[in-house]
Amino acid sequence: MPQVSMIPQRCRVAAATAENGRDVHFVVEVPARSFAPEPGQFVMISLPGIGEAPFSLTALPGEGAPPGHFELLIRRVGRLTNLLTRVRTGGVLYVRGPYGRRVDWDPFEGANLIMLAGGLGLAPLRAFVWRALARRREFRRIDVLVGARGPDEILFKGDLETWSARTDDVHVRLTVDAAREGWTGRIGVTSSLLEGMKVDAHDTYAFLCGPPVMYRDCLRRLLAMGLYENHLWLTLERRMKCGIGLCGNCQMSGHYLCQEGPLFSYREVRHLREAV
Repeated sequence: MPQVSMIPQRCRVAAATAENGRDVHFVVEVPARSFAPEPGQFVMISLPGIGEAPFSLTALPGEGAPPGHFELLIRRVGRLTNLLTRVRTGGVLYVRGPYGRRVDWDPFEGANLIMLAGGLGLAPLRAFVWRALARRREFRRIDVLVGARGPDEILFKGDLETWSARTDDVHVRLTVDAAREGWTGRIGVTSSLLEGMKVDAHDTYAFLCGPPVMYRDCLRRLLAMGLYENHLWLTLERRMKCGIGLCGNCQMSGHYLCQEGPLFSYREVRHLREAV
């Protein structure tokens, strides 16, 4: 695993675009030092004198993001994120990382992939979709299933349109919990997108990211479809302060999410009451 400096590096923002009223999509130049992230990893973003917080990588250099750049989605929920979302194109963010587990993709080769996202969960799973498309010949069917509270909260609509246009090799399905006038799509919880799906259960991997209630329902359905426990991958969240296993904030029943995760197979965490 590449060594990661604990000193935040000054990185230029190549683009900052509002996704909606509270989410901003950033395209950021990679740090000067070695930066070779994998899907599922995260970086720590800071503003000097203000604070620091972890954010999932939503696209990697050359895989959804332009070469020499990575992408983030920052939601305005507090003082730090409020200030971060005010940074504009040409501004600066301070970055350290990447942190987290580096998952080997070789076992997934030749398999079907299901990307199942609820709400903000599409942010980290976006990197998984772009990885799969960058290596499209290595996989069979790719399903991207996305749920949101309402039509206005669907993230990365441009990407979803791009992926949907690839009707020959990517299958995108959307649902919302509650519709408004003009919505003609599906209405229902995220797990309802699995209804009626026909999969080769023994040769399919599913990647999940969303709220715990979504995990419980989706995992139950996927297991009923015959998927193996070690073929189900999910991201777990805790407040991370250091990223290197020192502060203990992200500890979950003895597991340090910043080092051992945040991506886990269901088999690894099924016994953890806090996990799902």
